[in-house]
Amino acid sequence: MKNGILVGFISGVLWGWVSLLSNYITGIGPIEQGFFRELLQYSIGGAIFGMIIGCLFLLVGSRMPFKKILPNAVVLSVFFWLALRLGGQILSHENYARYVTDSAETIQGFVLAVVLGCILGAFWKTENNENG
Repeated sequence: MKNGILVGFISGVLWGWVSLLSNYITGIGPIEQGFFRELLQYSIGGAIFGMIIGCLFLLVGSRMPFKKILPNAVVLSVFFWLALRLGGQILSHENYARYVTDSAETIQGFVLAVVLGCILGAFWKTENNENG
């Protein structure tokens, strides 16, 4: 369990940095509070997401559809993102003025979910190779 949390944490922090860079390049999520403050926030948020995916992977990884770690990590990450996106859609129906669906954010979110799965899968493979 500890290794799953650690791998998820490291993967999530790196993913947070990739997400911040992606927002900076695309302009979809502009930097609003200064780069270093945003870097800290994206690092913390990424670490939380990464640890959640890492723990989920520990729980259901052996029951995933593929034999390889990487595609399973991507599938799990995308399904978690879809669950969050569905929750956002439900909230937008409750209060449409507060949560507005944006296609560019949706596409970027999907791509970043794939990226998180790839990072987590790559670190998971490395961790498993080093530990037997």
